[in-house]
Amino acid sequence: MKARATKPKWKDVSAMSSTTKSYWAQWDSLLLQDGVLYRKWDNGRGDTCRLQMVVPKAKVPNVLQLCHNGRSRVHLGVKRTLLKVREQFYWVHYRDDVEDWCRTCTSCAAVRGPQTRSRGAPKLYNVGAPRDRTALDIAEPLQKGARGTPKIVHVNRLARYYGTDNARDEHVLGGGSVA
Repeated sequence: MKARATKPKWKDVSAMSSTTKSYWAQWDSLLLQDGVLYRKWDNGRGDTCRLQMVVPKAKVPNVLQLCHNGRSRVHLGVKRTLLKVREQFYWVHYRDDVEDWCRTCTSCAAVRGPQTRSRGAPKLYNVGAPRDRTALDIAEPLQKGARGTPKIVHVNRLARYYGTDNARDEHVLGGGSVA
């Protein structure tokens, strides 16, 4: 696309992929040198301007392998891999690709250990009769029943679920009302 000297019109690009549209939006930052596409990047303060090689999607795994594993046998984390990628390379959604690469790296996963914290075994609570242990959640707005009364669910820890009939707020709260 950048081989042309003029920027394509939006109507020619609008039906293309989001990646193509992203590069189209950055047209003025892209330049072609010796058949290689680069992106001019500055840090926003104007004191650093760098050329980043635009990487074709097929070569992204090679770049990630180089930047994450490097020449040393140390696997860099997400932040340091992002820094190394950003120094020399660019492609649309590179941040997502770096995060996925680091998350699926088997060497890093072995060092990190399991992602979930193990919990102790659940404690057994003996319940002898219905309504020995109950829980009640009040959620608003409550659905109305056939007669216009609000529906609630009473959870009985022994029988699990128990529906109530004619549950008016006076009956549930002992004469008070839900405000």
